[in-house]
Amino acid sequence: MNEKLVSPQETFERLMNEASDSRRKFSLEAVNETCRLLHERGSSDFSYKTIVTLGKDRGLPIPGEKSIANKTGEHYRELIQAWKLISPHGSVAKKPSPNDWIGHIKDTVLRTSVALLANELLSLKNKIARQEKATGAPIYLGAAQALGQVVSKQPNLNDAELAALKAAIDPNVLSPLGLTIGSRGEVMDAKGRNIHKPGFRDAIEKILSVQER
Repeated sequence: MNEKLVSPQETFERLMNEASDSRRKFSLEAVNETCRLLHERGSSDFSYKTIVTLGKDRGLPIPGEKSIANKTGEHYRELIQAWKLISPHGSVAKKPSPNDWIGHIKDTVLRTSVALLANELLSLKNKIARQEKATGAPIYLGAAQALGQVVSKQPNLNDAELAALKAAIDPNVLSPLGLTIGSRGEVMDAKGRNIHKPGFRDAIEKILSVQER
């Protein structure tokens, strides 16, 4: 039979029927789900390392690289190959979004709240980055310098933007969303994964201290 004519789903169903124990079935389901995620991203990287890393990141009972590569892992390799055959060969793998984890929150209200907060933070980050880039360029004071006036380089944020920054590091806002602030100022999710890097809280506090003088 030409393997290119067999879809990943058909291969998966056949392998599940052939599986002799529940542990193998759980592992096959994990491999199939991980390959499906890679396919949806448009990735052509179906290496064992990539599959195992992504599977573990999603909390799936994914088998290790050695288990896939050794003699007894033939069924895993067959399933991976079925997905690989329909992948966009030679295309550039889509870089995972740092907010991919939000889509896996089961509670609809919580997922929406976290998504809104993440989008608001991203918007503020982009605005601050643009302002920092602009203030890094040469500033011609002209008449203002001649009159002895001081030209401020600090970003001018409105009340809504200031409130959003405060909310981004407010424990009372973060806690219901399953987020906490670590000892180094990083924002972490319930599994201890960094949502924002160490120093995030400190950076926000410095911006607020300048704005509120």
